Amino acid sequence: MRLTLKKAILISIELWTWLAETGEEYKREWSGWIKYGEMSFDCALCEYGERKDGDNRCVHCPYYLKFGKCFNEGQPYRKWADTDTPKTRKKYASLLLAQLEELK
Repeated sequence: MRLTLKKAILISIELWTWLAETGEEYKREWSGWIKYGEMSFDCALCEYGERKDGDNRCVHCPYYLKFGKCFNEGQPYRKWADTDTPKTRKKYASLLLAQLEELK
């Protein structure tokens, strides 16, 4: 699938809406991948950046440009990835979702 920036953001919002609702631990469990296909790091924004410049994907990521690297300490994605409970994953997925909504 050829991703535009807008489409990458919308797919990311779909994914993180599901994660915020379910508290799922793994992004790869999302049924949306059947529709959209596999993507780098199970992330439409990473896929978008990688297609722009495989060696330097983050510099093309709209999340990175607005909020910094997603996996940095203190970022909602990092907190989501590091937590052990569905309740806490829902919390951090919701925070990340709010940031993604700002990218529209």
